[in-house]
Amino acid sequence: MEFTAPVFLYLFLPAVLVGYHVVPRLLPGRELRHAVASAFLFAASVFVYVWGCVADDWRFVFVLLGSMLANYAFARLAESRPRAAAWYAVGFCLGILLWFKVGNFLAVNLSELWVVIGGESFATQRNGRMPLAVSFFTFQALSYVLDVCRKDIPAERNVLQFGLYVFLFPHLFAGPIVRYADLAGQLRERPVGLDRFAEGCRRLIVGLAKKLLLADTFAEVADAAFRTPAGDLSASAAWLGVVCYALQIYFDFGGYTDMAVGLGKLFGFDFAENFRHPYSAASVTDFWRRWHLSLSTWFRDYLYIPLGGNRGGRWKTYRNLLVVFLLCGLWHGAAWTFVLWGLMHGGFLILERAGFGTLLERAWAPLRHLYTLLAVTAAWVLFRATGLEQAAGVYAAMLGFTGGTTVAADLWNPKLLVALPVGVLACLPVVPWLLAKKDGLTKRMTELQAALVEAVAAPVGVLALAALLVAVSVQVVATTYSPFIYIKF
Repeated sequence: MEFTAPVFLYLFLPAVLVGYHVVPRLLPGRELRHAVASAFLFAASVFVYVWGCVADDWRFVFVLLGSMLANYAFARLAESRPRAAAWYAVGFCLGILLWFKVGNFLAVNLSELWVVIGGESFATQRNGRMPLAVSFFTFQALSYVLDVCRKDIPAERNVLQFGLYVFLFPHLFAGPIVRYADLAGQLRERPVGLDRFAEGCRRLIVGLAKKLLLADTFAEVADAAFRTPAGDLSASAAWLGVVCYALQIYFDFGGYTDMAVGLGKLFGFDFAENFRHPYSAASVTDFWRRWHLSLSTWFRDYLYIPLGGNRGGRWKTYRNLLVVFLLCGLWHGAAWTFVLWGLMHGGFLILERAGFGTLLERAWAPLRHLYTLLAVTAAWVLFRATGLEQAAGVYAAMLGFTGGTTVAADLWNPKLLVALPVGVLACLPVVPWLLAKKDGLTKRMTELQAALVEAVAAPVGVLALAALLVAVSVQVVATTYSPFIYIKF
């Protein structure tokens, strides 16, 4: 049930909001009202997951239910036997990922290697079906058990509260990967005031706009470029397609995150931000401090630091970075393109740690940003390509080696005239800068002048949001189904 689907926006979400906020108020006692609200939200979240699995394989629902119950048990065990519980949890969770996501990739490639050295093939490619959001819910549950093992948090005894943490539909399918420690207090008490509800609506509308008005516009051009045989692409067409994909994936994933944060606020939950204007980064290292923060901090806290981080000397630090980004690539998908995407980012981080980062700091600021954009955009080719052959062809086209006849004008979409400048500005911290300027201006004003500025700014903001709502509503009804990119992970 996509967040952009009419059935979600116009039927499911209003019904759940009414059931969550209105029905429990009819019951006596604060604890009973909270328990009923939690049970209702848990049931609604399970329903969303079941709905999503029906089209693929309804049995996948039991994978998530089994993961929830197993990790609940591991956390309880961790109170008395933390080391054993940690090994059980790691083995169980990684076993799920290996079986559904990586196992077939490893088996097929080992089989092909065995054939090369004279053996007989022992593995065949099976269908790539796997439980929805398997990467997200596995990492989320594993972080919970490991935090209990470290004594950072107590084990949750209420299985319903833990189930709500695992299944909570706003962040279930594509994150952010929420730590239990950040949500524990909100699972027990989450008042929803008018301000929080209004902020939730604002984030929901902004997220819809990022997805439907920007990401889907860029997707049309990016898809057309990657559908075109690489040998037919000119350099201009290849660059336009890749740049549009870089913008698409940011606004697609960023739009989902905004919607998840907004939906969470509607039910009283505050999720951490997942992006900090990553395309304004001045290095690849800085990029990973801004992109998909819940995943990058997960790998930092549960893999990079336990491996030794940067404490074991230069070469061990380089090894740790390569291991982290190799696994980061496999987390996204079991394919050589994702492996090389991860290793490419790891290579840039090693390069910057080896001394290039120091040179970058002395360089002219626009050059630092240009280097980062080129590095990240080049890596997106591997992320988007269907295979290594296509990726190599697109790289050749970008360098002008193909002599293709398809030029940028053949892929151009008139909507890009608006989407490109808006998208570029939205990638930059323009809004925070404007808000900071406004705050600085109002501080220098008298109380009356500041009140007048706020009186003008508030309705302008409401009108802009209303216009955005109308635009996305038209898109919701008029456009065809367009899944979020990160749903498949």
